[in-house]
Amino acid sequence: MLKLVRSYLDNCTIGKVYYKGELIVYTIERPWLNNQKNISCIPAGIYGIEPFNSVKHPDCYLLRNHALSVGSDGLMQRKYCLIHIANFVEDINGCIGPGLKLHPSKWGVMDSRKAMVKLRGLIHVNNISKIEII
Repeated sequence: MLKLVRSYLDNCTIGKVYYKGELIVYTIERPWLNNQKNISCIPAGIYGIEPFNSVKHPDCYLLRNHALSVGSDGLMQRKYCLIHIANFVEDINGCIGPGLKLHPSKWGVMDSRKAMVKLRGLIHVNNISKIEII
């Protein structure tokens, strides 16, 4: 299982994804805004992660937790919370953007495309299907 450890700031949420204690990637999300759809980071919990493709976000991952009403099903409070390529808060709407490094002068991450390649490889090779977000 992957583990995402987050720090909640006023203007964003910064995180680190670990696998077996090793730092894999950094993350950027919107700040916590009471779980409001498309403008808040997603709530803490354990999520299933599954491959997802769309025109806007190809080769990414969908997060799913029915108990927290997150998924792609019709009645979910938070639909299509994804891990996808994104470097800055303005690039995401209630999703998670991975990066290889934190950006040095702006709240965000760097090398998001490379981070997604790294994450996809890790998930595929290790058959990972869950992420714990704290």
